[in-house]
Amino acid sequence: MIYKFFKISFLFILCSQFTQIVNSSENAYLNKRKKIVALTSLSADLVNSIDSKSLVGIPGSSLLKSNPSYKDIEIISSGRMPPNLEKIIRLKPDLVIGANGFHDKPLSKLNELGIKTLSTKIKNLKDLENLNREINSFLLKKDIEPLSKKIKNCYFSSSKISKNKNVIALVSTKPILSPNSKSWSGNLIKRFGLKNLTSDLQSKSEFKGYVNLSQEWLLKSKPNNLIVVKTPGSNISQYESLAIWTKIPAVKKKNIFSFNYYGLINPGSLDSINKACIKLSSI
Repeated sequence: MIYKFFKISFLFILCSQFTQIVNSSENAYLNKRKKIVALTSLSADLVNSIDSKSLVGIPGSSLLKSNPSYKDIEIISSGRMPPNLEKIIRLKPDLVIGANGFHDKPLSKLNELGIKTLSTKIKNLKDLENLNREINSFLLKKDIEPLSKKIKNCYFSSSKISKNKNVIALVSTKPILSPNSKSWSGNLIKRFGLKNLTSDLQSKSEFKGYVNLSQEWLLKSKPNNLIVVKTPGSNISQYESLAIWTKIPAVKKKNIFSFNYYGLINPGSLDSINKACIKLSSI
Protein backbone atom coordinates (compact mmCIF):
# COMPACT_ATOMS: atom_id res chain seq x y z
CA MET A 1 0.00 0.00 0.00
CA ILE A 2 2.83 2.34 0.98
CA TYR A 3 4.66 1.35 -2.21
CA LYS A 4 1.64 2.25 -4.34
CA PHE A 5 1.29 5.58 -2.51
CA PHE A 6 4.92 6.56 -3.21
CA LYS A 7 4.63 5.37 -6.81
CA ILE A 8 1.54 7.50 -7.42
CA SER A 9 3.13 10.50 -5.63
CA PHE A 10 6.29 10.14 -7.71
CA LEU A 11 4.30 9.97 -10.95
CA PHE A 12 2.29 13.03 -9.88
CA ILE A 13 5.46 15.01 -9.23
CA LEU A 14 6.93 14.01 -12.60
CA CYS A 15 3.72 15.02 -14.42
CA SER A 16 3.61 18.31 -12.52
CA GLN A 17 7.23 19.10 -13.37
CA PHE A 18 6.69 18.16 -17.02
CA THR A 19 3.62 20.45 -17.19
CA GLN A 20 5.63 23.31 -15.69
CA ILE A 21 8.41 22.80 -18.26
CA VAL A 22 5.91 22.75 -21.14
CA ASN A 23 4.08 25.84 -19.85
CA SER A 24 7.38 27.61 -19.27
CA SER A 25 8.49 26.84 -22.86
CA GLU A 26 5.17 28.04 -24.29
CA ASN A 27 5.31 31.26 -22.27
CA ALA A 28 8.90 31.86 -23.35
CA TYR A 29 7.85 31.45 -26.98
CA LEU A 30 4.83 33.71 -26.62
CA ASN A 31 6.77 36.29 -24.65
CA LYS A 32 9.64 36.46 -27.16
CA ARG A 33 9.06 39.97 -28.44
CA LYS A 34 9.42 40.38 -32.18
CA LYS A 35 11.54 43.26 -33.46
CA ILE A 36 10.38 45.60 -36.21
CA VAL A 37 12.25 48.25 -38.20
CA ALA A 38 9.99 50.88 -39.79
CA LEU A 39 11.24 52.82 -42.81
CA THR A 40 8.34 55.32 -42.75
CA SER A 41 7.11 57.57 -39.96
CA LEU A 42 3.55 56.26 -40.34
CA SER A 43 4.48 52.59 -40.01
CA ALA A 44 6.70 53.51 -37.04
CA ASP A 45 3.75 55.27 -35.42
CA LEU A 46 1.48 52.29 -35.97
CA VAL A 47 3.97 49.81 -34.51
CA ASN A 48 4.57 52.14 -31.57
CA SER A 49 0.82 52.34 -30.89
CA ILE A 50 0.59 48.54 -30.82
CA ASP A 51 3.81 47.57 -28.99
CA SER A 52 6.39 50.29 -28.47
CA LYS A 53 9.04 47.82 -27.26
CA SER A 54 8.92 45.94 -30.58
CA LEU A 55 10.01 49.02 -32.52
CA VAL A 56 13.82 48.95 -32.84
CA GLY A 57 14.51 51.15 -35.89
CA ILE A 58 12.90 54.31 -37.30
CA PRO A 59 13.48 56.87 -40.08
CA GLY A 60 14.97 60.27 -39.26
CA SER A 61 11.64 62.04 -39.74
CA SER A 62 10.88 65.43 -38.18
CA LEU A 63 7.53 63.99 -37.09
CA LEU A 64 9.29 61.42 -34.92
CA LYS A 65 12.16 63.60 -33.72
CA SER A 66 9.69 65.88 -31.94
CA ASN A 67 8.14 62.93 -30.09
CA PRO A 68 10.04 61.93 -26.90
CA SER A 69 8.75 58.34 -27.08
CA TYR A 70 11.12 57.75 -30.03
CA LYS A 71 14.26 59.31 -28.55
CA ASP A 72 16.03 56.04 -27.66
CA ILE A 73 15.21 54.17 -30.88
CA GLU A 74 17.90 53.65 -33.55
CA ILE A 75 17.58 56.01 -36.54
CA ILE A 76 18.26 54.12 -39.75
CA SER A 77 17.83 56.87 -42.37
CA SER A 78 18.08 60.63 -42.79
CA GLY A 79 16.03 62.88 -45.10
CA ARG A 80 15.63 61.36 -48.56
CA MET A 81 18.76 59.24 -48.22
CA PRO A 82 18.17 55.47 -48.51
CA PRO A 83 18.07 53.55 -45.23
CA ASN A 84 21.36 52.27 -43.83
CA LEU A 85 21.23 48.50 -44.47
CA GLU A 86 24.17 47.78 -42.17
CA LYS A 87 22.36 49.41 -39.25
CA ILE A 88 19.19 47.47 -40.03
CA ILE A 89 21.03 44.14 -40.22
CA ARG A 90 22.76 44.82 -36.88
CA LEU A 91 19.34 45.30 -35.26
CA LYS A 92 18.38 41.73 -36.30
CA PRO A 93 14.74 42.60 -37.05
CA ASP A 94 12.01 40.03 -37.55
CA LEU A 95 10.26 42.41 -39.95
CA VAL A 96 11.12 45.56 -41.92
CA ILE A 97 8.22 47.75 -43.12
CA GLY A 98 8.70 50.14 -46.05
CA ALA A 99 6.75 52.09 -48.66
CA ASN A 100 5.96 50.56 -52.04
CA GLY A 101 7.80 52.38 -54.83
CA PHE A 102 10.07 54.30 -52.46
CA HIS A 103 11.79 51.45 -50.58
CA ASP A 104 11.68 48.75 -53.26
CA LYS A 105 15.49 48.36 -53.54
CA PRO A 106 16.36 48.15 -49.83
CA LEU A 107 13.41 45.82 -49.15
CA SER A 108 14.49 43.57 -52.02
CA LYS A 109 18.07 43.46 -50.71
CA LEU A 110 16.88 42.63 -47.18
CA ASN A 111 14.70 39.87 -48.60
CA GLU A 112 17.75 38.37 -50.31
CA LEU A 113 19.47 38.35 -46.91
CA GLY A 114 16.58 36.36 -45.42
CA ILE A 115 14.94 39.24 -43.53
CA LYS A 116 11.15 39.35 -43.73
CA THR A 117 9.80 42.58 -45.26
CA LEU A 118 6.44 44.26 -45.83
CA SER A 119 5.86 46.76 -48.65
CA THR A 120 2.94 49.11 -48.01
CA LYS A 121 0.84 51.36 -50.21
CA ILE A 122 -1.48 53.65 -48.25
CA LYS A 123 -4.05 55.30 -50.54
CA ASN A 124 -7.02 55.40 -48.15
CA LEU A 125 -8.12 54.59 -44.62
CA LYS A 126 -8.99 51.03 -45.63
CA ASP A 127 -5.32 50.45 -46.51
CA LEU A 128 -4.32 51.87 -43.14
CA GLU A 129 -6.84 49.68 -41.32
CA ASN A 130 -5.43 46.61 -43.06
CA LEU A 131 -1.86 47.56 -42.11
CA ASN A 132 -2.95 48.07 -38.50
CA ARG A 133 -4.42 44.55 -38.44
CA GLU A 134 -1.39 43.06 -40.20
CA ILE A 135 1.05 44.47 -37.65
CA ASN A 136 -1.19 43.30 -34.79
CA SER A 137 -1.27 39.82 -36.28
CA PHE A 138 2.51 39.72 -36.76
CA LEU A 139 3.07 40.74 -33.14
CA LEU A 140 0.56 38.08 -32.00
CA LYS A 141 -1.63 40.63 -30.26
CA LYS A 142 -5.00 39.22 -29.25
CA ASP A 143 -6.67 42.53 -28.43
CA ILE A 144 -6.59 44.64 -31.59
CA GLU A 145 -7.24 48.33 -31.01
CA PRO A 146 -9.13 49.50 -34.11
CA LEU A 147 -7.82 52.40 -36.14
CA SER A 148 -11.00 54.33 -35.32
CA LYS A 149 -9.72 54.73 -31.75
CA LYS A 150 -6.33 56.01 -32.89
CA ILE A 151 -7.61 58.65 -35.33
CA LYS A 152 -11.05 59.34 -33.89
CA ASN A 153 -11.70 62.50 -35.90
CA CYS A 154 -11.56 60.56 -39.17
CA TYR A 155 -14.55 58.43 -38.14
CA PHE A 156 -17.97 60.01 -37.77
CA SER A 157 -21.67 59.53 -38.42
CA SER A 158 -22.99 60.21 -41.93
CA SER A 159 -25.03 63.14 -40.58
CA LYS A 160 -21.79 65.11 -40.11
CA ILE A 161 -20.71 64.75 -43.74
CA SER A 162 -20.73 67.98 -45.78
CA LYS A 163 -23.20 68.09 -48.67
CA ASN A 164 -22.89 69.79 -52.06
CA LYS A 165 -19.65 71.64 -51.32
CA ASN A 166 -17.12 71.66 -54.13
CA VAL A 167 -13.43 72.07 -53.52
CA ILE A 168 -10.05 72.07 -55.23
CA ALA A 169 -6.89 71.25 -53.34
CA LEU A 170 -3.69 72.95 -54.50
CA VAL A 171 -0.41 71.28 -53.60
CA SER A 172 1.98 73.53 -55.55
CA THR A 173 2.05 76.33 -58.14
CA LYS A 174 5.00 75.39 -60.39
CA PRO A 175 3.40 73.29 -61.72
CA ILE A 176 -0.12 73.64 -60.33
CA LEU A 177 -0.78 70.20 -58.85
CA SER A 178 -4.04 68.87 -57.43
CA PRO A 179 -5.01 65.39 -56.14
CA ASN A 180 -7.42 63.10 -58.00
CA SER A 181 -9.31 60.08 -56.64
CA LYS A 182 -6.23 57.82 -56.75
CA SER A 183 -4.35 59.66 -54.02
CA TRP A 184 -4.46 59.58 -50.23
CA SER A 185 -5.58 63.22 -50.12
CA GLY A 186 -8.25 62.70 -52.79
CA ASN A 187 -9.75 59.82 -50.82
CA LEU A 188 -9.61 61.71 -47.52
CA ILE A 189 -11.38 64.73 -49.07
CA LYS A 190 -14.07 62.44 -50.49
CA ARG A 191 -14.56 60.84 -47.08
CA PHE A 192 -15.93 64.13 -45.77
CA GLY A 193 -18.51 64.40 -48.55
CA LEU A 194 -16.69 67.18 -50.36
CA LYS A 195 -16.88 67.24 -54.15
CA ASN A 196 -13.29 67.30 -55.38
CA LEU A 197 -13.43 68.96 -58.80
CA THR A 198 -10.20 67.25 -59.90
CA SER A 199 -11.27 63.82 -58.68
CA ASP A 200 -11.93 62.31 -62.12
CA LEU A 201 -9.11 63.98 -64.02
CA GLN A 202 -6.44 61.63 -65.37
CA SER A 203 -2.94 62.10 -64.04
CA LYS A 204 -0.30 62.95 -66.64
CA SER A 205 2.27 64.19 -64.17
CA GLU A 206 5.23 62.28 -62.74
CA PHE A 207 3.43 62.30 -59.38
CA LYS A 208 0.89 59.47 -59.39
CA GLY A 209 -2.48 60.51 -58.04
CA TYR A 210 -1.93 64.18 -58.89
CA VAL A 211 -2.93 66.18 -61.96
CA ASN A 212 -1.42 69.25 -63.63
CA LEU A 213 -3.84 72.18 -63.84
CA SER A 214 -3.65 75.28 -66.02
CA GLN A 215 -4.65 78.64 -64.58
CA GLU A 216 -7.38 78.82 -67.23
CA TRP A 217 -8.87 75.49 -66.11
CA LEU A 218 -8.68 76.49 -62.44
CA LEU A 219 -10.57 79.72 -63.13
CA LYS A 220 -13.13 78.02 -65.37
CA SER A 221 -13.93 75.33 -62.75
CA LYS A 222 -15.14 78.04 -60.31
CA PRO A 223 -14.36 76.30 -57.01
CA ASN A 224 -16.29 77.65 -54.01
CA ASN A 225 -13.67 76.31 -51.61
CA LEU A 226 -9.91 76.08 -51.91
CA ILE A 227 -7.51 73.92 -49.93
CA VAL A 228 -3.95 75.21 -50.10
CA VAL A 229 -1.14 73.02 -48.85
CA LYS A 230 2.04 74.22 -47.20
CA THR A 231 4.73 71.84 -48.42
CA PRO A 232 8.21 71.59 -46.83
CA GLY A 233 10.32 74.54 -48.00
CA SER A 234 7.38 76.64 -49.22
CA ASN A 235 4.70 78.89 -47.79
CA ILE A 236 1.08 79.74 -48.52
CA SER A 237 1.93 83.06 -50.23
CA GLN A 238 3.04 81.12 -53.35
CA TYR A 239 -0.60 80.67 -54.32
CA GLU A 240 -1.29 84.39 -54.19
CA SER A 241 1.25 84.84 -56.99
CA LEU A 242 -1.08 83.15 -59.48
CA ALA A 243 -2.36 85.73 -62.01
CA ILE A 244 -5.95 84.52 -61.70
CA TRP A 245 -5.91 84.25 -57.88
CA THR A 246 -8.23 87.12 -57.02
CA LYS A 247 -10.73 86.03 -59.71
CA ILE A 248 -11.37 82.60 -58.18
CA PRO A 249 -14.81 82.42 -56.44
CA ALA A 250 -13.34 80.74 -53.33
CA VAL A 251 -10.85 83.60 -52.95
CA LYS A 252 -13.55 86.23 -53.37
CA LYS A 253 -15.64 84.48 -50.70
CA LYS A 254 -12.56 83.98 -48.49
CA ASN A 255 -13.20 80.23 -48.39
CA ILE A 256 -9.52 79.32 -48.28
CA PHE A 257 -8.34 76.54 -45.98
CA SER A 258 -4.66 76.11 -45.21
CA PHE A 259 -3.38 72.54 -44.59
CA ASN A 260 -0.04 71.05 -43.63
CA TYR A 261 1.68 68.68 -46.05
CA TYR A 262 1.72 65.91 -43.44
CA GLY A 263 -1.72 64.50 -42.81
CA LEU A 264 -3.40 65.53 -46.06
CA ILE A 265 -0.78 64.82 -48.75
CA ASN A 266 1.62 62.49 -46.97
CA PRO A 267 -0.20 60.67 -44.12
CA GLY A 268 2.93 61.14 -41.99
CA SER A 269 1.66 60.01 -38.60
CA LEU A 270 -1.51 59.15 -36.75
CA ASP A 271 -1.53 62.60 -35.14
CA SER A 272 -1.08 64.47 -38.43
CA ILE A 273 -3.88 62.43 -40.05
CA ASN A 274 -6.17 63.17 -37.13
CA LYS A 275 -5.44 66.91 -37.42
CA ALA A 276 -6.13 66.85 -41.18
CA CYS A 277 -9.50 65.21 -40.50
CA ILE A 278 -10.37 67.92 -37.97
CA LYS A 279 -9.67 70.62 -40.57
CA LEU A 280 -11.59 68.82 -43.31
CA SER A 281 -14.63 68.59 -41.06
CA SER A 282 -14.58 72.39 -40.71
CA ILE A 283 -15.00 73.07 -44.45
